[in-house]
Amino acid sequence: MERITEDQVARLIGFVSARIPETAPLQGEARRTAAALRLAADKQIAAVIFYRTSPADLAGETEMHAAASWNLLVALAGIWRDHPQFPADAAAETFDFDCEAPLSTTTHYDS
Repeated sequence: MERITEDQVARLIGFVSARIPETAPLQGEARRTAAALRLAADKQIAAVIFYRTSPADLAGETEMHAAASWNLLVALAGIWRDHPQFPADAAAETFDFDCEAPLSTTTHYDS
């Protein structure tokens, strides 16, 4: 998570947040879908921000969750990959999880 800059975090979070519609004007299934998407995005955003603002002694405990949350935010952003404001450099920063040892992450650069 250290290689991801504050600017990349802010741009990806801003991009995803701006794409999810407000629920108030929506009805029925569209409203439930937007609410679920907002809840999922907000939880992942909170995990990334928590990790980045945590004291160094907690970093080891929260890095795995933050990496997984970052990957989910990248996946959500990918829904709008063809959007002209898509933050491609931020979205390229992802983490692979080893199936044999899922609690360790390896760096993955998707260029």
